[in-house]
Amino acid sequence: MTIKGPFAITLLVLLFLSLSANLVIAGFTLARISGPRQGGEIERIVALGVRAFPEQIREVIALRAREQREVLQGKLAVVEDARQQMFAAMRAEPFDQGALDQAYDALREATVELQRAGQDIVTQALAGAPPDVRRRIRQRHRRPPR
Repeated sequence: MTIKGPFAITLLVLLFLSLSANLVIAGFTLARISGPRQGGEIERIVALGVRAFPEQIREVIALRAREQREVLQGKLAVVEDARQQMFAAMRAEPFDQGALDQAYDALREATVELQRAGQDIVTQALAGAPPDVRRRIRQRHRRPPR
């Protein structure tokens, strides 16, 4: 049996789209499985955080983050340690709410310090950027899920 005409073209387009979608999904899956992106955690966090900025500002932020890489890694290590302490307090037997509250406080402090360091880098980059470049900073509007 041979398929001809518009039905054949439609079928070929649908098969191509299906194959493309499968390859994209496989690529995303492979990227997630293969681990962190080149450069490590700090670079990955910076890359995620600067998507709304114009290229000129992103370059300055990336440069300053590389310059302060050791400081940022230290702050990230403190956050990770605080998270581990929090999970240990959650698993402790007998359960001690006071210890968990202290772990929450330590995690909050560590997170704030890491955020403050990142915000300082962004502020430095913005201070040197011309007004026309700063005007191109995007604001993302996300709709809440329904």
